[in-house]
Amino acid sequence: MMATVPHILSLAIPIRNAGDSEALKATLDSVAEICAAHPVEVLIQVGQGTRETFGRELLEHSCTPGWSFLPDTGIYPAMNILCKRASGSRILFLGAGDRILAGLPMAIARWSDSNVENRLELGGVRLPGAEPRVPEHYPARWDRSLLWRNTTHHQGIAYPRSTLLKFGGFPEEHHILGDYAMNLRLWSAGVTADWVCGEDWVSVAAGGVSRRFTRALYAEERALKRRELKPGPTRWVQPLWIGLKSVWKRAGQEG
Repeated sequence: MMATVPHILSLAIPIRNAGDSEALKATLDSVAEICAAHPVEVLIQVGQGTRETFGRELLEHSCTPGWSFLPDTGIYPAMNILCKRASGSRILFLGAGDRILAGLPMAIARWSDSNVENRLELGGVRLPGAEPRVPEHYPARWDRSLLWRNTTHHQGIAYPRSTLLKFGGFPEEHHILGDYAMNLRLWSAGVTADWVCGEDWVSVAAGGVSRRFTRALYAEERALKRRELKPGPTRWVQPLWIGLKSVWKRAGQEG
């Protein structure tokens, strides 16, 4: 009997319901070649739908996705469900409509399927057709810039599953910036990251909730920084910084 090859990476995709089918198919088509060449698993979490509402083409896609139909209350509860289900040593979260770029299979080819250290693997993320005052490219970086804005896009982070579980998963009290809160938590705890400069992993679909500069977004940023940052000048100046940032960002989109 052949031994099962450990998954080197879990690609985890949370969606709401069958209304995301077209975008989900684009993502599954994009990852199919990686799944054929590497020990990668694909997981889908449907928070507001049933199996019967999805077409056979998706349910039996060539990348052999593992489906779960579990009620969830938002993106971060869904991501935590996926993290607990995953069997890969690393996990990368994608959105429906995201497409894989050439850098991700290059990164996977470098990785071992065992002895994953308490270290993130990072890649760049492209945002074609980005909304006003949203960067079109997030290069891989892991530095003090995180104290001021979320400079590391979650579609460009392969988290060690064990690290996410150790830190309690994504904080579910946040509805928009739970990934940013997790990044700050990991960075503050001294978790390190590795990457190859110029390597881009994912082209991200438009429409992410964190790309709409609402009052709720900035209220959540203030709350998470009160919780995640240590007392000191950096935390004390955040309300002023966030206020100025929100005025500039919102003016760009409203204009």
